[in-house]
Amino acid sequence: MFLFHKSQTKREAFGQMFTEMYPRMVRYATQLMGDREEARDIVSEVMEQAWKHFEQLNKNDRGGWIYTAVRNNCLNRLKHLQVEQENVKALYEATLADVENNYREHEALLQKAEAIARSLPEPTCTVLRLCYYEHLTYREVARQLGISPDTVKKHISKALRTLREAMKD
Repeated sequence: MFLFHKSQTKREAFGQMFTEMYPRMVRYATQLMGDREEARDIVSEVMEQAWKHFEQLNKNDRGGWIYTAVRNNCLNRLKHLQVEQENVKALYEATLADVENNYREHEALLQKAEAIARSLPEPTCTVLRLCYYEHLTYREVARQLGISPDTVKKHISKALRTLREAMKD
């Protein structure tokens, strides 16, 4: 295919081969990849390798070597893209499972805490509900229940201590 005269330099011989083969290789790689930019990148990489090993390549086999290298690089890139897609899918599924599991765990913890809070003796249960569910201040709760703010604080401390101990498990 490429007959080079002994008087040609490596640069001249490679330049002649490159000029002849590059457009065909880009078309070939584009057919395999379906993406012209990706094809150009692959062919450029192959041509770079061909330049590095130009003297070791048999003059009569250089074209075949380039075709084979382009095909193999395209197949490797397609396999890599497939693995990336599978990894993205697996990551998405794992993330979705984490979100669902964390949601379930969070919901279970909230339900447990609410059950514990409801089981507290009165007036501790009411004080906790007014402070944490209705967002009233200690002073507002004290006024509503007719007790001192310090008593509200003692009930909250008792409720939180009970919740912490029960939630350890």
